[in-house]
Amino acid sequence: MKKLSIFLSFLLVITLNCGSDDGDASELASLNIESSNGLRLDLGEMTTLSVKGFDAGNEPFNVVETISWSANNANVSIDQNGIVTGVSVGDVVVTATVGTISQSIDLSVWDSTAPRTEIWVSDAGASSNPRYQILKYDENGRNPEVFTTQNLAWPQDILFMEEDEVVLISNLNSGTIDRYNINTGAFIDSFAAGIDGPTRMKIGADNLLYVLQWNGDGKVLRYQLDGTFVDEFTNIGVSESIGMDWDGEGNLYVSSFNGGSGGSVRKFDPSGNDLGLFINSNLVGPTNIWFRSNGDMMVNDWSGGVVARFNSSGSFLRNSITGLNRPEGVAFFPNGDFLIGNGGTGSVKMYGSNNAFISDLVVSGEGGLVNPNAVVLRKVN
Repeated sequence: MKKLSIFLSFLLVITLNCGSDDGDASELASLNIESSNGLRLDLGEMTTLSVKGFDAGNEPFNVVETISWSANNANVSIDQNGIVTGVSVGDVVVTATVGTISQSIDLSVWDSTAPRTEIWVSDAGASSNPRYQILKYDENGRNPEVFTTQNLAWPQDILFMEEDEVVLISNLNSGTIDRYNINTGAFIDSFAAGIDGPTRMKIGADNLLYVLQWNGDGKVLRYQLDGTFVDEFTNIGVSESIGMDWDGEGNLYVSSFNGGSGGSVRKFDPSGNDLGLFINSNLVGPTNIWFRSNGDMMVNDWSGGVVARFNSSGSFLRNSITGLNRPEGVAFFPNGDFLIGNGGTGSVKMYGSNNAFISDLVVSGEGGLVNPNAVVLRKVN
């Protein structure tokens, strides 16, 4: 009888211990807020915020308590159903509270009708391997949007034709320059095809489109702005050409990447006649080139990780910017500040007119950016 009593007592302890787990019911530990319409609202635009709950083990937790919504300023109005409306331009922090648990989300309100600057970037992904995309950001490098992923094949340059509401994108692998609706990102058609690896595009003083070729004979091509082929402008080619600019006298300069093992810059007169090598030293693998107001040439050296500076005679002066990692793409603000794509970190860096580093305006990986190629500014409205 004593043994039976001990056994029953032991069984009762086991039963109580097993039942104690049922008393440790999971509790709400954290919240996550999602927006039905993104993190940027136009004035008067609405989005609905919703909340998901999680317990201490990060497992989904059904939120049954009342959710209290609040905002830290009057840039939005918000009701207690989580419906947010943009009221005035600026940033705002919206907070959801359930009991003692709170979580916040950063939103911004903008005016799509006001003048603004957009930063557009062609994302070359893993170079000859996708994924490819054209991204755009606001002038602060925030609020990324995917403009398009359609028909991209190692995208290179971006060129706006505002009057036609069209943007052109050159694709090295497909040999095409494609046309897209500038407002919707929808693919329209091929502006030009059969090009041996188109890279940079620029409209010249003659109102023709100049196009560089990476492959083939490397001659500079010209097109009318409706896509009609005009001619081979240069009398000789530049292999792996990927940067161009004009000096004050109308001479054209074209950079040669040359496999990233000793590039050069060649000079052509205003009629496209070869004037020989302008730069043939102090470069490893140049991409974009541009002139300063005093006639000095700046060169993005992709392989060297610098921006090199040369005088108007092509003599090396110095490396004006160092510490870069695969620099490619350049764009200029009206005040002289400029942007450079930094492929090695998937960012876009901002420099002052004195070449001093300001910030990573587009931070590494923002919007899924992998490998910035072209960096272009667009003035809107």
